[in-house]
Amino acid sequence: MVWKGRTGTRRDVLQAGIAGTAGIFASSAPGKAGARAENRTTAANDGARIEVKSGQTLQISSHSEFQPWTRFRLGDATVTVVSDGRIAMGDPKKWFLGLKEGELEATLRESFLSETDASLAQNVMIVDMGGRRVMFDTGTGGSPLIGPTAGHLRANLDTAGIAPDSVTDVIISHGHPDHVLGLVDADGRPVFFNAQVHISEIDHRMIAGEPNSADPFAPEMKRQMTAVADRVAMIADGRQVVPGITAFAAPGHTLGHMIFGIESAGHTLLNTADLGHHQAIFTRHPEVNFVADMDAAMMVSTRRRYYDMIATDRLGFLSYHFPFPGVGHLARTGAAYAYIPASLDTV
Repeated sequence: MVWKGRTGTRRDVLQAGIAGTAGIFASSAPGKAGARAENRTTAANDGARIEVKSGQTLQISSHSEFQPWTRFRLGDATVTVVSDGRIAMGDPKKWFLGLKEGELEATLRESFLSETDASLAQNVMIVDMGGRRVMFDTGTGGSPLIGPTAGHLRANLDTAGIAPDSVTDVIISHGHPDHVLGLVDADGRPVFFNAQVHISEIDHRMIAGEPNSADPFAPEMKRQMTAVADRVAMIADGRQVVPGITAFAAPGHTLGHMIFGIESAGHTLLNTADLGHHQAIFTRHPEVNFVADMDAAMMVSTRRRYYDMIATDRLGFLSYHFPFPGVGHLARTGAAYAYIPASLDTV
């Protein structure tokens, strides 16, 4: 891949930023930190009185008509994002660590989100380009350890008109269960049986080696990686995985965690995998840690570097765990950022 815009070596480009697609940025003033829920009355234009409870957040549930996929063009490529569902996390304080007292709750409250019940989307990207169909990650595979709100990729691929046997390449961004466990079915058969599987050597060793007895997912991840052993190819930092898709090391969440640049006909999109897990917490507080980070300090450094790049060069990106479909831009707000979802009317 040739990154357009700035000159220098590939590593210079990674440090300084890469040129990407322009987006439309907007900002909104956050609410006052520390505000408590209270009842008050406000007047409508006609004099009617409306009872308002401040601090209340909208609770919207999906329904039977929800379309769990979206599709758009990127140059000559077609990008489809398919939902695997969402992971119900519960208390966010158990997952998002390292913030000062009250910062987590204030960030969620000012973002009109629940302070006590968090969830993470699962956004699986499929790119059709150059005669290949490339899928990034495979969801949870319906693992009961993760729960019934996730694991819907197979059914949603059918809805999107994507047959498993049409996938030529599966790129695993890193070796965590919500990205790996959709590779193989319960009978040990590869789900994407015509696909080559790409993963970093570091994370492949982590999964395929002796299972960690403290990790309840480790035996199943090893079973699945063993089942596709004859079709595994290793990803290298700065190298093309397939033509038009380049891998970049983003270590910290796992030591082999990768993100990917997709480029077609002068248009660029970054698949950031698990660079940030939450659209408000990780953008407003890039210093936050996620409970599953293998090296928390390294991950913060990695996140800051790439977030600076994405914001400076107005690069469009997909986040695996931001609200579906997880495609948008970052706007700089002082030392932090604001996530601006891309309009599905224009992408």
